[in-house]
Amino acid sequence: MNNDSPSSYYGNISAITQALRANGVDVDSLYEQSGINIADYKDGSKRIPNKLIERFVELAIIETSPTLSFDSVNQLSPASYHALGVGLLYSENLRSFCKRYERYFTLISTMLKIRYVETEHEAKLESVENADICPLVTNFDSDCFVASTLKFLRMTIGPQYFPKKVSLIWTPPVEIQQQYFDLFGPNIEFSADKTEIYFDVNDLDEELFSANIELARESDKTVTNFLEKTATIDIESRVYAKIIEFLPSGDCSRERVAESLKMSPGTLHKKLKAINTSYKELLDTICKELAEQYIGTDGLTIGEAAYLLGVSDCSNFSRSFKRWVGMSPSEYRESKVND
Repeated sequence: MNNDSPSSYYGNISAITQALRANGVDVDSLYEQSGINIADYKDGSKRIPNKLIERFVELAIIETSPTLSFDSVNQLSPASYHALGVGLLYSENLRSFCKRYERYFTLISTMLKIRYVETEHEAKLESVENADICPLVTNFDSDCFVASTLKFLRMTIGPQYFPKKVSLIWTPPVEIQQQYFDLFGPNIEFSADKTEIYFDVNDLDEELFSANIELARESDKTVTNFLEKTATIDIESRVYAKIIEFLPSGDCSRERVAESLKMSPGTLHKKLKAINTSYKELLDTICKELAEQYIGTDGLTIGEAAYLLGVSDCSNFSRSFKRWVGMSPSEYRESKVND
């Protein structure tokens, strides 16, 4: 299969399969009608082409009900999505959860395009179809995106968490709408232009109780390596992962990153320029992001944070931190304590 063709990870069809079997459906018959040889995909090294899984989901909904999406999401666990599920739970806060989800959603599916948008007054995750899909499956995908995102968030924030607002691209039948309000909260917009989950900007920096920065970064590297073998992963995400991998060594040059990606520094520069960024911009963005996370974590000393960013001298780190964030590490840590 061409890696550029829309496709889905095995964890998705596994969850749907479990939901169908719990409802007494003959899943093997649906596999056969859809043209899916499920044994080909169980080890996760091959992805399921869009047209096959679209047909399977369409038949499954016809066999059951529109709320198959909720039954399927109930079957998901962090392990359903390789290292990404674990990395999401290790995210430091809601903002880093959303950014990680956006960056590596390709693992889950390339049939959807996920984007995290944040302004001074608004933060949201939005999803749009990345392929021509029948309306029944489009509605299913919209429901699954919101339900699965909230499931993972509730694992690390708490079971009573509700987003500020949810937008769905369809209007469910009146007789099942209460299930949507129960699961997504009272603020739902039906028949919207795109699927969106809105968050309170005041919640973005709240530390998640399962946060573990180092383990989250290790998960990122595992996901990136897996994606390079099984699906298309954009150049920005690949550079991002390599920078995080190389920073603690103190040697995170553009040349080293380019070599690790099996391209010349000039080719790397051209690829990044094509998406309106540069190696220096990515490096500064990542260093700022990581520095804020490390200094905002009580368990790390300033020296340990400097080491993780590949800076051997604390005074040099303090100067760099002030350039990135606008205040010294101690001032920043104090501001987080007083928030």
